[in-house]
Amino acid sequence: MSFEVLLRRFPVTGITETGDDGREVPPTLTDLFRKAAGRTLADGFLRFHTPASAFTSYEACARLIEGVEGRFFPFAFDWSGRELLFDIRDPEARPRYVIMIDPAEGEYYKTGLGLDEFFEAVADEDEDALAYPCFEDWRDAHPGTVPLAFDQVVGYKVPLALGGEDDVANMELTDRQVYFELCTQITLQIRELPEGTPVGGVAVTPPESGS
Repeated sequence: MSFEVLLRRFPVTGITETGDDGREVPPTLTDLFRKAAGRTLADGFLRFHTPASAFTSYEACARLIEGVEGRFFPFAFDWSGRELLFDIRDPEARPRYVIMIDPAEGEYYKTGLGLDEFFEAVADEDEDALAYPCFEDWRDAHPGTVPLAFDQVVGYKVPLALGGEDDVANMELTDRQVYFELCTQITLQIRELPEGTPVGGVAVTPPESGS
């Protein structure tokens, strides 16, 4: 099984209680949540959503990316806050694939891969699907910061959308939901600006952590 291949490369290093808010995840992801919900792999390199955190992220992703609602649902997120979602249409629908939403860029990317194929790509050292070497570089430069807590990610100090460098020197430990919301505010404001408008004056309102 591809999930077991993923676990051999990136072992489980922590488990967050899933809780129960009365909502059920979409049928296409029931089996994955049963096996993986709340698992942290490799000290925070990859974390699988609990049902509660998945619904919270679903609402955030749908606000940032048009077309997510009713079509894709989050199942995991990586060390840098990128959300991983899967097609939640009827299980017989084809093709169904994983997409990745990157809050730092305010964009989403189609992987074209089903769940098993995606797990194989993440586990493959040559594929480097989620930039594991960059996670190692940041971890080594900041001893004592791992394992990442379930509500933490390594986000950009200066967002890429505002001209920040795509480099580990421009990254810091931050609250996952707060980071996603700040990036969303920036992206939504920039989308409304005429092409060529300077973005240095974009204003954001920091949300409360855990909101």
